[in-house]
Amino acid sequence: MAIARRFPTFAAAFHRELAEHRLNRFLHVHLGLCAAIGLLPLLTPDAAAASAVAWVLQGTLYCLSLSSLLLGVSAAQGDADEFPLIFTQPAARGAWLAGKATALAAMLAPASLVLVLPAAAIGGVSLVLGAVALAAAGTSIVLGAIGLALGLWVRDHVRGLLAALAAWFGLLFGVDLLLLAVSGAPVVQAHPVAWALPLMLNPLSALRVTMMFGLEQTAPAVIGADPLVSWWLAHGVAWLVGLGATWIAASLWVALAGARRAVDA
Repeated sequence: MAIARRFPTFAAAFHRELAEHRLNRFLHVHLGLCAAIGLLPLLTPDAAAASAVAWVLQGTLYCLSLSSLLLGVSAAQGDADEFPLIFTQPAARGAWLAGKATALAAMLAPASLVLVLPAAAIGGVSLVLGAVALAAAGTSIVLGAIGLALGLWVRDHVRGLLAALAAWFGLLFGVDLLLLAVSGAPVVQAHPVAWALPLMLNPLSALRVTMMFGLEQTAPAVIGADPLVSWWLAHGVAWLVGLGATWIAASLWVALAGARRAVDA
């Protein structure tokens, strides 16, 4: 109540967003995917802890990243037709966007608990599983923020979905394929840190490499030859937290610019 009195625009946007998403099919799909991924370790109850970690990581990379991105786009476009009415009110757009983004995060973060509850129920709890679940929550929030920015810049629903799919393919496959294609070039061999930097800055690539190195110790030795990359691999969790916060801040800045453009253009 105190927040509602001090920040009425933020509180109004937050509650409105929660109410609107009760019937949002993208949210239902996201929750359904979380439930399905969480139930998969029950097929191998004798190795629930290990299998849950693998399923949560793969499910986050290949399913939840896309559903979170589409949910963010849907959240942005849901109010697009009402922008002229909303922004003619005496309310700051930054506070409105903060309330909207906070509500989106409040829906995505708890959904990640569904990923580990079934494994926890049969005794598969571990620190690694908890870390992967937190990484899944953070990645979902990052992709949701990117979707919010895309949706506020691309108001047409079809074009917005196509832009979201293109962004998802680029983040999930595009960067890795491009780096694989140029990995043999002499200039790349001479500057390995320039080759690794896109991996470090891509949230999905950073999640994949960090978890592979941290959980399975399968990162190729050559990737850690540079001091910067070696530091990244040695402090993968800290890097993921900082990278996620940076992506969220940058996405919200772009989203705010998109909201202003949508009305002022």
